[in-house]
Formats: sequence, structure tokens, C-alpha cells
Amino acid sequence: MRIICVLVGSILASSLLTALLVQSGLDWRYFVWIQNSRAVGLLPLADRVGYVAPVLVSLGLAAVATVAPRRGAWSLTGASVAAALGGLAVSMALKSVTGRMSPPHHAFGAGLAGADNSAAFQFGFLNQPLIGGWPSSHATVAFAVLVALVLLARRRTYVVIFGTPLALFIGLGVSFGYHWLSEFASGILIGSAVGYAVAQGLGGPDFRTDESTDQT
Repeated sequence: MRIICVLVGSILASSLLTALLVQSGLDWRYFVWIQNSRAVGLLPLADRVGYVAPVLVSLGLAAVATVAPRRGAWSLTGASVAAALGGLAVSMALKSVTGRMSPPHHAFGAGLAGADNSAAFQFGFLNQPLIGGWPSSHATVAFAVLVALVLLARRRTYVVIFGTPLALFIGLGVSFGYHWLSEFASGILIGSAVGYAVAQGLGGPDFRTDESTDQT
């Protein structure tokens, strides 16, 4: 019940935050500002890293579990995979019914390339493509994996130090053109809830050994 409440609460909080960013005009102003900054050049890299990072993290954890097996090592690998798949499933399910239009770009045609469509939602089922949309799958998956590993890993400080900048780069980077700012923020909230759910579901005895004395 707690897991369900956290997941539903994150979706409701994300909805309210999105409404605030859209109605205040911050979603659109951020988009216009970022399109005129040098940061927009990082968009393709963030997009690609977002696709491969969850796979590489899981493979890396599996390699460590194979080479230097410790109690809970394989379970941590499973948590990474479960968080990534869970984040992807939840974000895709929400995208399929919210129908949020992506930020305008030249693929829309010259007449629509600069039009403010930040408030454009087409609620229903698959009224918009699942590429883009609310929330950002890149951000949701990145923060689901990050939070799950932070909560379950013995050496969680290292996960925070190395994982947080990577998750932020992926999530924020795709808001430089493929996603709205509100979709990035919603991905953080919903992804964190998914990561919490995975940690609660898999956080059994394997993750409790030496946990109180080995958290750095």
C-alpha cells in the first residue's frame, strides 16, 4: 500500500508541478532561452547517453558480481534492471494517455517551428507518439535507477557522487529540445518513486548485511 501511495503521489505532484510551469509560462520561456544558448548542443549526447547508460550500469554491476561476488551483488544488478524497466513502463503508460506534444521544432514546418504549444495535451490513448511526451522517459529511468541503487547499495556515497551528475545530465539534457522542463521535473519525481518502489520490493536480507557499518 505504501508503494502505491508513493507512486500515485508522485504522479499527482508531477501533474500539479506541470500545471504550474505551463500556466506560469515558465515551460515556454525556458525552451526559448535554452534554444538560444550553447547548451542546446548537448542535446544529442544526452539523448544517446540516456539510452545506453542504464544498460551499461546493469552490465557493469553484473560484471562486478561475477568477478568479485559478494552477498547481494546479483540482487543489486536485478534492482538496476527492475528500476530501468519499471521507469520505462510507467513513463510509457503515462505518455500513452496524456498526449503531451513535444516542443516545437523545424520538423513541424516553418509556420509551427516557433509556436508556443507548451499547453498542448491530447488526452486519450495514443493520440501522440510515445517519443517525447509527459513525463520524460530518459529522466524517469535515470532517476529510478539512481534512487534504487542509492537506497540499496552498501557504498551509497559513491552512487550519489557519480550517479547524480549522470542522471541530471541525461534528464536535463533532453529538455534542451526534445522535452519540456516540466517533463524533466516530472521524470525526477516519478522516477524517484519507481526507484523507491524497487528498493522496497527487493530490499531484503541481502542488502542489510554490514549496511549499518559500511555506508561510505
